[in-house]
Amino acid sequence: MAKNLFAACRVGTELITKRIALHPDLQKLVAKIFKDQEASFRAGVNTVVPFDGRWTPDEDEMLSISVPAEAEVFASTIEASALSITSLNTGAFAKEGIKALFTGATVSGKTKVLVQPFTAQQVLGKKFTFFQQQNVFQQLTDPAFTMAGGLVCIIEDGQIKFKSQQKLRSVINMLEIYRAATDEEVTSFANHASLTVADVAKFSAATNQTSRKLIHATMQGGILDTYTPLAIEAAASQTGLKVDLLNNKIVMPTEPNNIKSLLLFLNESRYAGPLSGQAYVSNSQRAV
Repeated sequence: MAKNLFAACRVGTELITKRIALHPDLQKLVAKIFKDQEASFRAGVNTVVPFDGRWTPDEDEMLSISVPAEAEVFASTIEASALSITSLNTGAFAKEGIKALFTGATVSGKTKVLVQPFTAQQVLGKKFTFFQQQNVFQQLTDPAFTMAGGLVCIIEDGQIKFKSQQKLRSVINMLEIYRAATDEEVTSFANHASLTVADVAKFSAATNQTSRKLIHATMQGGILDTYTPLAIEAAASQTGLKVDLLNNKIVMPTEPNNIKSLLLFLNESRYAGPLSGQAYVSNSQRAV
């Protein structure tokens, strides 16, 4: 498995990697720690579920997203010559902006990366720390750090596999997944062939942050490209939501709350209870 340990450092908005020089004996121990943590991370998991930003997995599941552009640096670092990667400045360890520790290997052309989260609490040099030597406790004066107790993710097969979106967000930028639609994207949405919007400028002004996130999610999900306005209108009526059609196009509401209600339905976050028929809104949905 892996022989080298690397750090992913956040410098401004950029994620860069640096090599952490280890004693040969320590390399073997670190490799074993990562191997054991990988086994623990995969234990009991039999399903990998595409992440939609709205729920956490069950104990037998893990989530996955395609590797975003900035996270490609993990695999490229493993695939490069270790000596070509800049070494971490041990003298200014706490100032390196470390967000993760990682290792990995490329086997038969396939690269796997094991990633641990890293927080400021793991830097021991900031604290008044004691260590035992020859039955006497002494003060730690040189920079030191501890390793995390488990992995935050595994990167393989073009996917980032993880269990906690909160922990993953501490390492990589997931803004693209959660971001709101821009003015240009709202205009593009309003001009979709399945919609009719009386005044695009007023519609754009009426969309708040929540609605813009829903617009972005709707565009990403391609729901308007998959279902006809008539099918959408019929399905919405089953949840008690009235959708107006004009010339076989969905008439977008003009009032902010009504815009949000329609967008929630388009994102399949509005549904009717199968027994009572009561309409509900959910922000924590998952596919069966």
